[in-house]
Amino acid sequence: MYSQWFYHKPSRCLFDAGEGVATTLRKKVFAIRHIFLSHGHEDHIAGIANLVNVRNLAPGDREKPLTIYFPRHDKWINELLSYIEKKQSGLLRYPLYAQPLDANDEIVLTDTRRPTRVRAFPMKHIAAELSLGFEIEEERRVIDRFTGQPVCRYHPIFLYTGDGYGVQHSSFGRVDLAVHEATFLRRDAAKAGAWETARHSTIDGAIGWAAREDAKTLILCHISDRYTLNEVLSEAAVVKKELDFRGEIYVAYRDQLVYTPDQLRSGLAPK
Repeated sequence: MYSQWFYHKPSRCLFDAGEGVATTLRKKVFAIRHIFLSHGHEDHIAGIANLVNVRNLAPGDREKPLTIYFPRHDKWINELLSYIEKKQSGLLRYPLYAQPLDANDEIVLTDTRRPTRVRAFPMKHIAAELSLGFEIEEERRVIDRFTGQPVCRYHPIFLYTGDGYGVQHSSFGRVDLAVHEATFLRRDAAKAGAWETARHSTIDGAIGWAAREDAKTLILCHISDRYTLNEVLSEAAVVKKELDFRGEIYVAYRDQLVYTPDQLRSGLAPK
């Protein structure tokens, strides 16, 4: 099974929390201030209980609170949070909060260098249930093209889709870094939409979205284990050329984050 999570260090935000996240981040768990959960599947939430516990027991800074944000009415996340509340009742040495979110809710981050917010948007993944993607937007001073005067606007610096497809990206310019799930190669596109419990994106679907949005950098993740790294790199290279995507592409494959221009052009995996 998969285990998915991405830690955005500048904003101290963790996006999803699959199994092993605390073991991998080690003392960085004390830097996390916000956890944003996309949906309640095990590969995205199985590491939460351990992260909460490690942050409580290991030596480190316990002064700062930790807030978990999640789709409102998600049954499995609510069950997990209930378990954590009962298990840690009276034992936690730091403030822990849980905040349900609806689509298009915005969270203002107060511990960043510039004014920064996280916007939640709906993703197409689980039938009849809310799944969320998230975009970090940072306030920047720019020149208004109509008036020529400096104005402050939010710029998208990080976008995370969770699972699925149907991203509702902000209109405030090219996103700096987008993490988009790409479970299937396009030869298996029928499988991406045929699952009864959840639907997923394909590599060409993810790169197609990034090309339309003109993303600066794209990370393909949640790759099915049925494919080799060579197959994934080869398809990414072909689709990148077909769609004339000018951004950079990285591939999160198992425990590797792979990118070089030569590898993507040739479709060859690193030695």
